[in-house]
Amino acid sequence: MRYTLYRWSWAALDLLFPPICGGCDAPGTRWCPECQKNTARIKTPHCQYCGQPVSGQDRCDRCAESLPKMTAIRSWSIFDGPIRNALHRVKYQRDIALAEVLMRPVVTYVHDLEWGIDIVAPVPLSKNRLRERGYNQADLLAKPLALGMGLRYQPKTLRRGRDTRSQVDLNLAQRRDNVKDAFSATSKVVDGKAVLVVDDVATSGSTLDACAEALWQAGASDVYGVTLARAVLTSN
Repeated sequence: MRYTLYRWSWAALDLLFPPICGGCDAPGTRWCPECQKNTARIKTPHCQYCGQPVSGQDRCDRCAESLPKMTAIRSWSIFDGPIRNALHRVKYQRDIALAEVLMRPVVTYVHDLEWGIDIVAPVPLSKNRLRERGYNQADLLAKPLALGMGLRYQPKTLRRGRDTRSQVDLNLAQRRDNVKDAFSATSKVVDGKAVLVVDDVATSGSTLDACAEALWQAGASDVYGVTLARAVLTSN
C-alpha cells in the first residue's frame, strides 16, 4: 500500500507538470516505451560476485584476483544509451521524479534474487555535496526499491565522514584510495542484519566496497549491493 501511494504521488505531479522522457525528451511520459526497449539489460553469464558480464566463466578476471567486499553485487542494466541519459538527468538536472519510474523493474529484479534482505540503505553523500545538490540520487533510487519490496528503509544506515573527489577519470587504485575509510555505520542499526546498499552506477565497485567494509565492521551479517546500471569494463 505504501508503495502504491508513493507511485501515485509522483503520478499526481505528472498531471501538474507534464513530464518528458528522461532518455530521449519525448513529451508526455517520464520513461517512454522506446527507451525502455532500448535499455541494454545485463544478462547471464555474469560474474557471480560483482555482476560484471563475462563469457563462459563464473567470475570476472578482477574478482578472480581479488573478491569484492560485498557478498554479491548486481546491476540491472548497462550504463549506456537511454539509461545513461536518464541517470544524468536525475543526478545533474534535478529530474527527481524520474528515479521512481526507473526503479520499477528493479523491484522485481531484486525480489527474484531472493537475497533475504533486512535493511535497504543508499550510498550517502557528504554533507557538503548534499548541500550543493539538494538531494542524494542514491536515496531517490533506494527508497522506492525498499517500498516495492516491503523492506525496512534506513537512509542513515551509512554515513560519509569526509568529502571525496568524483570517481570519474580516476583509475582503479585511485578510486580505492579516494573512498578508503570514507564511510561508517552504527552497530545498533546493522548488527546481525543483512544490508542491501543501493547506488546509481557501479564502475570499479570501489565505493560499494568501502561501504561494505564499514558495514562488516559494524556487525552486518551479509552485505549486498545493487545499482541501476553498470559501466561494463573493456575486459573480463
